[in-house]
Amino acid sequence: MASGLVLALTTTAAGAAPAQAAPPSSTARTAATTLDPTFVQEGAPSPHGGQVVMWGDRAWAYQPSMDAVPEALPDGVLATAISSDSSDLLVLRSDGLVDGWDSAGTLNPKAPPAGTTYTGIAASSGRLLRSDGVVVDTAGRIALTTPAGAFYTAVSGFDALRSDGIIAPFDASTSCASARRPAAGLRYTAISSVPDYAVWAAVRSDGALVYCTTSGSAVVRQPSAGTRFVGVDRSSEEILAATSDGRIVAVLGAQPPAVPEGRSVVSLAAVGKGSGAAVLDDGSIFRWGLSGEAARLPALPAERATYSAVENGDLKSHSWAIMVGDPIPVDVVANVAQPAGRPLRVTDGLTVDVTARTADGTPAFGHISLEATGPDGIDTRLPDKTMLGGDIRLTLDPRLEQGDGVGTWNVSATFSRSPFVTTTATTSTDMAEPSPVRIVASGPTTWRQSANQGARCFEVVSVDGSPLWHQRFGMSVVEDPAKSISAAWSPACANDLGLRAGSWTVRFYYLGWGAVDSAELLDGVVVRPPAVSSVRTDLPTTWHYDQMPRAIPVAVDAEELTAQGRVRLLIDGEFASDTDLENGAGTMSVMWERVPGTYLYRFEYEGGFGALPSTREQTVTVQPGRFTTVAPTVTGTAKAGSTLKAARGTWAPEPTGVQYLWKADGAAIKDATSSTLKLPTSAVGKKITVTVTGDRQYYSTSSATSAPTAAVAPATFTTATPKIKGTAKVGRRLIAYRGTWSPSPSSVKYVWKANGTTISTRTSSEFVVPASARGKKLTVTVTGTRTGYTTKSVTSARTSTVAAGTFDATRPAIKGTTRVGSTLTVVRGSWSPTPSAVKYVWKANGVTISTRTSSKFVVPAKTRGKKLTVTVVGSRTGYATRSVTSYGTTTIR
Repeated sequence: MASGLVLALTTTAAGAAPAQAAPPSSTARTAATTLDPTFVQEGAPSPHGGQVVMWGDRAWAYQPSMDAVPEALPDGVLATAISSDSSDLLVLRSDGLVDGWDSAGTLNPKAPPAGTTYTGIAASSGRLLRSDGVVVDTAGRIALTTPAGAFYTAVSGFDALRSDGIIAPFDASTSCASARRPAAGLRYTAISSVPDYAVWAAVRSDGALVYCTTSGSAVVRQPSAGTRFVGVDRSSEEILAATSDGRIVAVLGAQPPAVPEGRSVVSLAAVGKGSGAAVLDDGSIFRWGLSGEAARLPALPAERATYSAVENGDLKSHSWAIMVGDPIPVDVVANVAQPAGRPLRVTDGLTVDVTARTADGTPAFGHISLEATGPDGIDTRLPDKTMLGGDIRLTLDPRLEQGDGVGTWNVSATFSRSPFVTTTATTSTDMAEPSPVRIVASGPTTWRQSANQGARCFEVVSVDGSPLWHQRFGMSVVEDPAKSISAAWSPACANDLGLRAGSWTVRFYYLGWGAVDSAELLDGVVVRPPAVSSVRTDLPTTWHYDQMPRAIPVAVDAEELTAQGRVRLLIDGEFASDTDLENGAGTMSVMWERVPGTYLYRFEYEGGFGALPSTREQTVTVQPGRFTTVAPTVTGTAKAGSTLKAARGTWAPEPTGVQYLWKADGAAIKDATSSTLKLPTSAVGKKITVTVTGDRQYYSTSSATSAPTAAVAPATFTTATPKIKGTAKVGRRLIAYRGTWSPSPSSVKYVWKANGTTISTRTSSEFVVPASARGKKLTVTVTGTRTGYTTKSVTSARTSTVAAGTFDATRPAIKGTTRVGSTLTVVRGSWSPTPSAVKYVWKANGVTISTRTSSKFVVPAKTRGKKLTVTVVGSRTGYATRSVTSYGTTTIR
């Protein structure tokens, strides 16, 4: 992880610190050896010292400087603790010193004062803990004032652990301030801190784990019953803790797999959420959440692959481990590669094949530096190179050094880097003088003036195929010494001299290492005048907008030459495109469309390559563009009142403006200019079309008309069932409610039926029940009409059976003298309706004495002493007969 974790050191008195672990014997531990199971924090010394080694994919893939990789420690000195952060690495040594490496090569911790040693390290903050309990930086300056009555026992990040169990910050950090001082009777025994995030995790003396979150709150996590937390390691993304029963607990991510049974955890490295590594007490590295190269351990002999600590500096950091024991011996072999069939010459590169293997043949990984000393005693050095698989090929170029280099060269290859012993292999080889050379001429001896290809060329080659000493060539013209060049290439060609038309003698020479590899050649050449050229193109003289040729073929004729060079196109004097000729032809790519108009296209051949320039002009007319269309279609029902919708069809290109015009039998429908049309009643019986007109800038306006629809059918009403309001009784007034009609009909008639037989047709909704309807059931049929609509009739439900009508009648009165022999007259009162027949029933003291149709009555003698009444009985067809009785008269005298 990136924080530099340390375990509190046990002290016997204030200011005293435990002694450094004694270096183990040179006999290497094996994987079967059981290490001290006590957990060792990052940055704190392990009792099992050894050599620092990289592992995982970051060991070589992310390496700003080879200086960031330590070499093996001196004899008798071992690494006891490691702490890293990004590319920085601090190593605590068994002699109490600290070594440092970083990408800039400036991390070089100062030795502690006499009588003290270093006992803890934290790479993420560059802090060191001395044996006197003082915290300093890598320059030896005091970084944290020692508190009265206490001293510091561990450092990690920007935090330090005091002897009284309190966590003290290096700066003014207040992260989880209240949790830094444990409760009475408790103390912190280990600390792991990440300075960039101001978070930390610590083990408490009661076996609990306490950690500070990025939100500034402290969390206490108790171990499982019967166990305790013994060590912790924190990165920016994860907190790992080891328990006394050999488990690893992840606080922030997924839980690691179980540690093999019977094993305990010696060291932890939190890599990221869900990934990490641990050293177990059998010296193995237990890894999870890593894959591929990220999980790969160093290639070491099986008996030496025993580790006592593991470390990862978070983010882009390297992964590190301490391999138990002294450096591993390496067998290094260096051989100079020899050319086949000829001697090794000073013009050759000095190629050295280097191999590095351990005693059991395991390929070693590290750095190789190469040094070669020539016969003149001058050294040639090659910067360090990385060797990953035990084999590497390195090349020195003696030609770049002083002296002639002919003679014996001594070569040394030095292999270094922990955990291997630094080893040097030497070899030697003889280097001979350069091979003799010869000049080879090729190409024509005659060419056109200004031609810069295909002319006479000269090349220098060694006789035995070995490299030339260097590339120093020259050419000059015998007839005109001012025409000369010094060239640094081969082959070189005479047309580079810029010869005008005529016959010339060209001198070509090569100056090598000495007389043995120098040469000269005289050659005659003839230069002819440039060829006359002409430009050809099949560019059309007219096209429609948006159909401009995107690729314009162009060719140049130049007598017997195949024209080369470039042709430019200018349109109305402005550059538009160009092309390089290949075999006398090329293609112009023109990107910008021309708006309608007339343009002058000018093709310009620049000449050269033995040909004169030429031009071609052509007038081009761009006409307005043309749409391609598919006729529009009309969807919907061709029926008055329905809505038709026009789909304009496919247009290419897309018009920027579209107009619609609807027609009925070819005549425009007023105001019908949208994409939809609600069919008017005036269109009934006619066929409908829609014409779509599109326009776009630089295009001719275009129209397309749909196929005609079927003849428009009349519209139909939407109606409700009419209802009859009123009492179904002879003489009563009924009202027909037609309900909602859409649209409203322009005329309505009501047909009344009794038991299905029409009895009345009227335009009024009111109807008086006739006598003929008595005993029957009535319905009314509402018939609506409107222009453009189908006449529609809707019939109501039947009424109940029509009841007989009833008279409305008042009580009759008797007029006249109540005396025997007198004539009485009946006033029958008001009847509605008027009965068609009336009869009068006279009674004396309630007994009928006469029934007649006349309203006159002569009082008989038998009624003397009695009272008379008259009952008027009325009748009419369809009405119930009604009887109404008068009041009684006075007693007849």
